[in-house]
Amino acid sequence: GVFPEAQQDPVIAVAAAALRQGSREPFLRVVFTLRSCAPLRGATVRSFESERELLQVRSGGKTGIP
Repeated sequence: GVFPEAQQDPVIAVAAAALRQGSREPFLRVVFTLRSCAPLRGATVRSFESERELLQVRSGGKTGIP
C-alpha cells in the first residue's frame, strides 16, 4: 500500500465518537462522508457533495452535529 496523497486521494469519511467521562458508551456517534452512504445503526451520518464541504464542517466551521 501507498500512503494517500491529497492531490489524488480524496477524504471519503471521517468518524467520531464522544464519551462522557466515566461512561463506557458514547453519547454521540457521527460519520461525515463524501457523497451518500448506507445508514449506520446508532450513528448520525452527514453526507457532503465535495471533499471541501466535508472538511470544512469537520474542522469546526459548522459542526454538522444535531
